[in-house]
Amino acid sequence: MSEPEANGAAPKKKSIKKNYFYNLVYQLFALITPLVVTPHVSRVLGSSGMGQYSFTYSIATYFMLFAALGFGYYAQREIARAQGDKKEQSKIFFEIMIARSLSVGASLLIHFALILAGIYGPVYSVLMWILTINIAATAFDVAFLFQGNEEFGMIALRNVVIKAVGVAAILIFVKNEDQVWLYALCQCLILIVSNLSLWTRLPRFLTRVNPKELNIKRHFRPTLRLFIPTIAVSVYTMFDKTLIGIMVQGTTVVDGVEKKIADLENGYYDQAEKLVKMATMVVASLGTVMIPRNSQAIASNNMEEFKANISKALTFVFFLGTPIMFGLAAIAFNFSPWFFGPGYEKVPYLMMILSPLVLIIGLSNVLGLQYLLPKKEDKKYTIAITSGAGLNLALNLALIYFYWSYGACIATIVAETLVTSLMLVFSRKDVKLRNLFIAGWRYLVAGALMFGGVFLTQRFLQPNALNTVLLILEGVGIYFVLLLVFRDRFTIDRLVAIGRKIREVTKRGKGKKPESKAAAPNNDSETNEAKESVQTGE
Repeated sequence: MSEPEANGAAPKKKSIKKNYFYNLVYQLFALITPLVVTPHVSRVLGSSGMGQYSFTYSIATYFMLFAALGFGYYAQREIARAQGDKKEQSKIFFEIMIARSLSVGASLLIHFALILAGIYGPVYSVLMWILTINIAATAFDVAFLFQGNEEFGMIALRNVVIKAVGVAAILIFVKNEDQVWLYALCQCLILIVSNLSLWTRLPRFLTRVNPKELNIKRHFRPTLRLFIPTIAVSVYTMFDKTLIGIMVQGTTVVDGVEKKIADLENGYYDQAEKLVKMATMVVASLGTVMIPRNSQAIASNNMEEFKANISKALTFVFFLGTPIMFGLAAIAFNFSPWFFGPGYEKVPYLMMILSPLVLIIGLSNVLGLQYLLPKKEDKKYTIAITSGAGLNLALNLALIYFYWSYGACIATIVAETLVTSLMLVFSRKDVKLRNLFIAGWRYLVAGALMFGGVFLTQRFLQPNALNTVLLILEGVGIYFVLLLVFRDRFTIDRLVAIGRKIREVTKRGKGKKPESKAAAPNNDSETNEAKESVQTGE
């Protein structure tokens, strides 16, 4: 990767496809770290132990969010707008790091005070002390600098290595249900080492800045505007687990041992949500990649490229998100028993209820992160998120008391649907509902028919890894055959592109040069690929 350009030089744009792949790897490993070890820890720690970790982690997350103070997407956007200006990027970087250190310090003080006051009780307090590492790790997170410069490969490589080592440590050292604290410690160390690992690359992107030139105050107001939706998001991503821990009362006996029902319910809910969120990240990873690209397009007043990016992203979400959504629901009863082991019989039902999140969050990711935020429509983004959070809180309070983890699932689906609907209303100038349906109906019909076939087949198969793989292959085959029957242009274009790549590789292998093509920058060719425009409804 080349050295960042000097001030005023036009930065070389990175390939969206490559950055999507890199960020997909990065995001998947961020979520897949606990998922890969799930078959081990779900059996070793049990649903009660997993519930204890889920409950305390949900509380620690609030302190992590306060420590981050909305700097995540804001910092990435501001770095992206200064691409090519190393001096300005350095100023932004140091200003944000100093400002964020203040919020991290305040968050840690409150966190320590609550633990010392005995608020959490003896069992949970041990885990809360360990999770302090996660809060402190926020101060060392410099990923925004690399994301803003579209250097996703660097982030992905280091995180893959570090998280792989962390997974190995969990598999080796976590051996019984009394070691929830050790599982939490391994997870925390993975995060802080990942954050620190990028610091060795900072000199390549930064230059010296006179401290007198720094203006820390200018970042507080805009980042506070984004802090409100960040907190709102936590209401329907973590607060449901907190409420389950608080509202679900009573104990039950499991294998001769008395367990809190709240811990069990949190264990079921956490495992189901973890799987669905990992699947969602496959679709949503494009959002982080597109923030700097779309921010730069708007800054240079290239609205044609911006709209083409949004159009292509929405089509991609339908293309990939629909089969994942229906597929998760279809294989849930075959997958869950062999993956989690005994004691998680409720998880498949929760997976089926939560599966629509893949498509719903995928669409809100495009409309919110890729459309509203790059256009600096922070207020509209905040309204959508806070409205969903308010509805989610109300529904959680009403439903969790009666339906426990089922209630939390229903509240999450309804709230996320409201968020996506409001974002669609706010982006209606460039994204029409009718044209969105025209772009997505083929995928929805193909996905629904795929679900029917796979769900029927799984009723005749025993739950095991081989049969789950067979069900997935069946679903993939049904889905793509139907898209070809429907003559879906996006699918046909992808197959043509794959065929072209194969021919080029074959010719290179035979010592022949590939056929020359009209020279065009990577980003332009990608923009021109957006044939199936949501704006035109083609």
